[in-house]
Amino acid sequence: MFKKFAPGFLNRLDTYLLTKYPIIWISKIHYLLWFGLLLYVSSAIIGFLVPINLTSRADDGLWFVLLSVLAFILSWFWGYRYIIFNKEKNFGNLNFSDEYKNFLLVFFSIAIFAWFASPFVVSYNTKMAHLFTDDEVVQDINTLNETEPFVPTSYYSYENTYDTLKKQTYFNINKITSYNNYTPWRYLNDTVNFPMVLSNYKLLVSYKPSTDFNFVKSKVALHISICEKYGVHPSFNENEMAAIYIKAQKAGWMDVQEINFGNDYYKEEMRIAFNNLFEAKFGTLFLWKKDFLWGMFYFIFSLSLLLVLFKLNYWKQFLITMIVLALYPLFIYILSQILFKHSSAENAFQCFVFLLFVSSIISLFITAKNQTIFKPFFNVLNQLFFLLIIFMPMIIVNYLRRYTSVFHNYTSYNYGYDSMKASAYVEGQETQALDYNYYLDQYLYSYWQEEYDFWFMLCKWVPIILFIICLPFMKKLFVKQLALPRKT
Repeated sequence: MFKKFAPGFLNRLDTYLLTKYPIIWISKIHYLLWFGLLLYVSSAIIGFLVPINLTSRADDGLWFVLLSVLAFILSWFWGYRYIIFNKEKNFGNLNFSDEYKNFLLVFFSIAIFAWFASPFVVSYNTKMAHLFTDDEVVQDINTLNETEPFVPTSYYSYENTYDTLKKQTYFNINKITSYNNYTPWRYLNDTVNFPMVLSNYKLLVSYKPSTDFNFVKSKVALHISICEKYGVHPSFNENEMAAIYIKAQKAGWMDVQEINFGNDYYKEEMRIAFNNLFEAKFGTLFLWKKDFLWGMFYFIFSLSLLLVLFKLNYWKQFLITMIVLALYPLFIYILSQILFKHSSAENAFQCFVFLLFVSSIISLFITAKNQTIFKPFFNVLNQLFFLLIIFMPMIIVNYLRRYTSVFHNYTSYNYGYDSMKASAYVEGQETQALDYNYYLDQYLYSYWQEEYDFWFMLCKWVPIILFIICLPFMKKLFVKQLALPRKT
């Protein structure tokens, strides 16, 4: 299939690799690089062509999932071509360096498919970020926040009180309590990077109630025009809203029942629009966040290992391994819920997981010594060991933190509350001083948190490094099992 749609130079390269570099030829990486480039360009073009709706939650994550599903389906064609030529099983090639080349090529090939949707996300967010200039967006947010008090669509924006005798709520439009309704909260107090955004205090002191109808009308009209600029259309006009404002301003304290509130749904749309723009302009794209990158790494690594294991085992034993990997957690979860109380069921569940891992380690030593017969039971456990090894150290460290006192997670730190002691009254107000216990608690909490982070980081890197070092030994183990007589 690759050859039918590939240019001539790629087919000639394919023939050359078959005779000179069979490991590279098996991976079909040369075809993947070519078709991957075409797919990535297509993904970026789709991201540029898809229309942007600022008033809906950013859906680039959904698009990433949808395009990733498409990439997964396309990967089947490559996976089939990779699997059908299995010189490990047929010839037992135990060249030490070949296994590193093979795993690296498989990892890189799967990564090409896994990151297929990333050009779409980058293109889509870049397009959104350039819809308006930075200064334009900030200025519009400031203007909306300044004109907000002149648009009485909700009494929550103003000082209000509840009369328990009359069971009525009153509000005073001359005093505002809610401000900065449109500034994304993540950037609201970042005065270092966004000094141009008006603070709560500046908005509060800048509000001056007015009885001038034309002045209020102009404020409301400006408010509406900015909303429409971003695709939001309030259901009121400037004359209607200005009249309501003047009436409430003259009345002072006013019953909320005298005004028909409820036209503030557009505010949420504006908040979404500005949040989308700020995230596209100033935020970090989720593709480049550390947790997402680690998640993608483990996903690609696991798929690569599954393909390698499939080629090194009989398909029936591999299928049994997948069934065990899927059903064992479900079975032990049900069992732990039945046998243990709710408080200890989760602890028991993780202990059963550790039991499976320990069994796979024991199986590894038994199989290494066995030189006479192939036993599928131990083969399945061996596969489980290599599938769990890069995850299990992190699970163990997390277990130690949650259920033991190794990282002092159960230590009760007062955070200074019990360490505070009353001192004296200064200008009629009581002041409090902190003793050394407050700072000791803070230090111990930070120390053990950093200690946990350090060990968790080690459990990320060390298993991966050890796994890569032991790749040839893994291949030797499974190839030896294939060569042994089967147990009937």
